[in-house]
Amino acid sequence: PVCCEEAEPARGRMTANPIIEEVVLWETNIQASGVRNLPEIGWVHAMPVEDRADVGSYWSGYPSVFGEKNVKRPRRVDATLGQQAGFMATRKQVEYFHTTACPGGFLPPYDDQTQWKGDSLQRHSVEFWSGGFQLFGQCFLNRIVPLDPRRFERQLLYHVSNNKQRSAPAKKFIRVGDFYGQLMRVKEKAEDLLKQSVR
Repeated sequence: PVCCEEAEPARGRMTANPIIEEVVLWETNIQASGVRNLPEIGWVHAMPVEDRADVGSYWSGYPSVFGEKNVKRPRRVDATLGQQAGFMATRKQVEYFHTTACPGGFLPPYDDQTQWKGDSLQRHSVEFWSGGFQLFGQCFLNRIVPLDPRRFERQLLYHVSNNKQRSAPAKKFIRVGDFYGQLMRVKEKAEDLLKQSVR
């Protein structure tokens, strides 16, 4: 994948030019994921978000949830909420986050005690600030990843330290190729449902 090109000799624990079967995601799960067809973007993976932020998507568990009926869509499964590892934004976007999207603001100081309790700079982990939890938790923004294969792979970052394989339980990992295949199957189901509704 384009995300992980690493010429010989590889640095540190990195593998030079890994193949798709060697690239894994962690802390993500198809059971909390959905897909949606957006104008000008096409089909996207709708990543888990807070209930009040969800703009709607075709859930991977619809119409019966992996063999069980009448189960509510989870926002996470076994704490696998799709750690996104970071975000990039323009100054204008950060200004929008701060003044419009995020209750209590996006940038310090955090004076709104209805949104930020106690010392807001201490109570959160690094994932909250640099990993993007603040954006889809505190700010209620949606997270999408295009399903076009070339655009999808450009959303992946190579975790250079390669330490998660030793520190996280195996159940929190999934091969990128397997997860992408699951998303494509959900997309096919959504397309089938759309065709039926047009008839």
